[in-house]
Amino acid sequence: MSQLFNRGELSDYLSSRLRSCLGRLEAMHEDEVLARSTDDIVAALAEAAYVEPVKVGADAVDGGVSETKVESYDRFDGQSYVVAGLKIHAVFEYSGNTEILYYRPSTRLLTSFNAEIRNNTITVKIEQAGSTPNPTVAKDAINRQIDQIRTMVGHASTDITAFNATLDTRIRSAVERRKEFLQNRRDLAGALGFPLKRRSDAPAPVPLHRKAMGVSRSSSANPRLPYKDEPALTEAQYEDAISVISSALLSMERTPSVVAGKNEEELRDYILFMLNGTFKGSATGETFVKSGKTDVLIRVEDRHVFVGECKWWKGAKALDAAIGQLLGYLPWRDEKASLIIFIDNKDASAVFDKVEASVKAHSAYKRAGKASSDGTRRRNFVLGHPEDPEREIQLAVMFAVVDTK
Repeated sequence: MSQLFNRGELSDYLSSRLRSCLGRLEAMHEDEVLARSTDDIVAALAEAAYVEPVKVGADAVDGGVSETKVESYDRFDGQSYVVAGLKIHAVFEYSGNTEILYYRPSTRLLTSFNAEIRNNTITVKIEQAGSTPNPTVAKDAINRQIDQIRTMVGHASTDITAFNATLDTRIRSAVERRKEFLQNRRDLAGALGFPLKRRSDAPAPVPLHRKAMGVSRSSSANPRLPYKDEPALTEAQYEDAISVISSALLSMERTPSVVAGKNEEELRDYILFMLNGTFKGSATGETFVKSGKTDVLIRVEDRHVFVGECKWWKGAKALDAAIGQLLGYLPWRDEKASLIIFIDNKDASAVFDKVEASVKAHSAYKRAGKASSDGTRRRNFVLGHPEDPEREIQLAVMFAVVDTK
């Protein structure tokens, strides 16, 4: 028999798990910290620190009765005697982290708990004097013991649920601090970047401000290679570009004459015109260029740091191919992309969810991106790559319901 809930405070146990998890972060090689996405590191560490609450089965799955000797108190003469008796036990299954059964939750019963813990079972035992068992008394005594354990387990689950709910936030802040510390130590902040600048004559409807280029860090496809910085759009620049595209798509919907008689390539050129009317490169007048029939690109030497792919909605198979095309354009991790979907279907509302389902069904899909304020205008996703699970691409899928006839 073991005494339950007596090793110490559950809060201390939970804190030690978090410290151990953060210790793994500190021990992680700096190339790995910088090369892996924050979300992937947070997810791995949170999984390691996560505590599964204990759940005790409703009914006994086994039990038994055996002979023993028990101490019996005679109230008439005030003496205790050792007499023949019965030992009765009941076995209950449980699931979850066994360690939880040995630590006191913040809310607790002021009593002692004794049970046998083995192979995900809890065995509680009682004793009765005499050679004939009393089923009612025995059942009530067993239920009292297991119910008290269930009560303590319930209080522990409350503490654990609160702990698990904070893991992402607490670990994320630690990972971000670690990344920032390592990057600052390398003293590379601002050393690389793509000089995306706002034109002084940019059209007024797009309220953008000139922003300095930060560094979006990435590494080669092989995570074992030393980490190195590579040029990329910052999050703010990416959102500025997406905002301009969104304005272009909105004008297409509200002013049908803009798109009347236009094909896919011509619609792309209109978006390209809007982008280059807002941004300029450092060496040439055009920052956003075209490649092929439907692509909107920012290119640094022979690399792409932004790809916008324009496609008419023609079903899940065509969308799957378009995503594959995007992956082929973006050779780095932590890259930014936009997939612009033109919809001429009158039942456009059904297409939005079909597009989301298609993206999530793609082999490169990792998780949903940040929530969008309007799912009929934009939905965000994070893609990976089968050959490099550490590499991530932010994908904004944007919609325009247009009629080019």
